[in-house]
Amino acid sequence: MRTRFRRLARLTVIAVLAGSSLAACGSQGPASSAGRLGPDDPLPVEVPDGTTLVVADDANRLKTLFALSGEQERLSADVTYANFSSGPLRLEAIRSGNAQLGRVGDVPPILAQYSDAGVPIVGTVVHDGPGAQIATSPESGITTLKDLAGKKVAINEGTSQQATLLRNLKAAGLSIDDVEVVNLGLAEFADGLRAEQINAAVLKQPDRARYLASTEGKGSTELPNAPRASPGLYYVYASQDALSDPGQAAAIREFVIAWYRAEQWLNDNKDVWIDEYLVKDQNVTPEDARVIAESDGAGTPPGFTDEVIGIQQETIDLLQSAGAFTGKKLSARDEFDFRFAELTADSPRPAQGTT
Repeated sequence: MRTRFRRLARLTVIAVLAGSSLAACGSQGPASSAGRLGPDDPLPVEVPDGTTLVVADDANRLKTLFALSGEQERLSADVTYANFSSGPLRLEAIRSGNAQLGRVGDVPPILAQYSDAGVPIVGTVVHDGPGAQIATSPESGITTLKDLAGKKVAINEGTSQQATLLRNLKAAGLSIDDVEVVNLGLAEFADGLRAEQINAAVLKQPDRARYLASTEGKGSTELPNAPRASPGLYYVYASQDALSDPGQAAAIREFVIAWYRAEQWLNDNKDVWIDEYLVKDQNVTPEDARVIAESDGAGTPPGFTDEVIGIQQETIDLLQSAGAFTGKKLSARDEFDFRFAELTADSPRPAQGTT
């Protein structure tokens, strides 16, 4: 298992270095050149005309949330969205310059820090629902977390599902060495369970609801998370290159504020979200859509608090104890761009029509 983690880390570092070399070939000058922002420079507020952002999205979630909440039309920049199915893929899109920011779980920022990708956290929202949970294959015989011992369990390295699994194993008195690891892409988890290729996997919504509905009555189940196994932390992180551009930095600042406002809207408009996103866009049944919405719970922006940073550090320590991201001391505090720490849904935004 430790060998697999090291291989992931090596491949990530190679990809980052290669991408950085290619970017340097087309660069017009160093980041400290005139007109560029340093990491300690104050964030601009006004977004210049013509500023563009590409957001690394997942299953149209942010695109739909911003459209339904009305926040999309209030953005000063031209913001578009591109879907990527996992946190590592979103990181690669941002690192390669194909996107400037994206929404991820708690592990991709650790991968970004470990690989020196230059993609700091600029916003955070915590959801109070159960979130991702372990689902079992029909013939697994698994009914408790302790039953995972000796079973074939899927992992997609560098994702929040990986950390959720490790936390649940730890709570059951198990470690990653007590299960048979099968490395799969997130999109392969459900099919792997159906085919008995794996016995268990952490599934997010709506994948979990779809899988359980397709195997109803066949013996598959979901295991309740151990306490704090799924802390519900979601981050928006952004490329340092974009943050060094004054126009894009201002647009990212505005986007984070809009994200907080959109999450507040979602808390008060679950029925609209169920009908327009989960049913119409994600093609789940109305019954399953309500289960999904309940699993998400309510979202709130806690800020870059000591509690949030502490939870993130616990995740780093857990992953490193399992053999991931070793050979380097990682500090959760270094993952955050604290210029964004005081932003709230009520923070001032650019005056519309004046940029």
